Amino acid sequence: MTTEHLPSVYRIIQSLDLTPHGDLEWLRHRSVGDPSATPQTLLAAEDGDGQLLGFCIAAVYEGRGAIKLFAVREEARRRGVATALLDALEANLRALGLSEVLTQGAPPYFTPSVDLKHTSAVILLLRRGYTTDRTTRVDMCVDLTRADLATSAVEERLAGEGIALRRATPEEIPAVSAFAANGFSAMWRAETADAARFDPPALFVALSQGEIIGFAAYDVTGEDRFGPMGTRPDYRQRGIGEALLKMCLRSIRDRGSATAEISWAGPLAFYSRAVDARISRVYWVFQKTLSPDAPDQGLDAARAPRS
Repeated sequence: MTTEHLPSVYRIIQSLDLTPHGDLEWLRHRSVGDPSATPQTLLAAEDGDGQLLGFCIAAVYEGRGAIKLFAVREEARRRGVATALLDALEANLRALGLSEVLTQGAPPYFTPSVDLKHTSAVILLLRRGYTTDRTTRVDMCVDLTRADLATSAVEERLAGEGIALRRATPEEIPAVSAFAANGFSAMWRAETADAARFDPPALFVALSQGEIIGFAAYDVTGEDRFGPMGTRPDYRQRGIGEALLKMCLRSIRDRGSATAEISWAGPLAFYSRAVDARISRVYWVFQKTLSPDAPDQGLDAARAPRS
């Protein structure tokens, strides 16, 4: 896959509702602009006229192959295109010395994994020997026209406790990224760092005596998407996380969006209570051990869809 493929890839993503999506820059950042992706993990399937039939966007993350997104145009299905793409990807990963491939999202990711509403993708992976523990990851949707996003009373109370909530400055983003990675998830380092790509930064912080004790980001996993968010354990149960959540969602609402999605939502009861969020997408992660003696389909296999 090259930069020239991106408009066609984007049209497929939109037509199949593969993920809550942004624009071409959002796609470029997660595919050809991803430093953990390589020519061996970014594959395009074309017909004889050079028209894009399907694609597979993957990367190498933490010593494993990570399938971030794959799809085939509706009218090109049942021709072996997806099979050829995955054959080529798995062969290329073996050639890179990797023995495992997952559908787990790798930063910068599109979705947590495979959306279960895409039945054909689930069936294809199972037929290819991928396994899943059926543990669900979910996105939640918030109706911004109805949710109570007021925070002034909480901000005033927290200020009396010496805690300030505000939008992060560009200079603070590296420190927030370190805080997120060290205290929560290594994956969140890249996601919070992405907040710097937006003006103003798509990141709010909680500070106690100038020290970062909490953060919340939006747009970094896609337009109108909330997350990640974290509060230092000794400052929890004070309303900090809920206030940061609402400040992010208010920013999304105030630019004209009617809904927002909470990506890879963790405490479901918290989000439901705080902003009446509802589960909107459900994902499973699939995993496969790559056999070293499997037949080599090679990088160009995706150019020859089976009949």
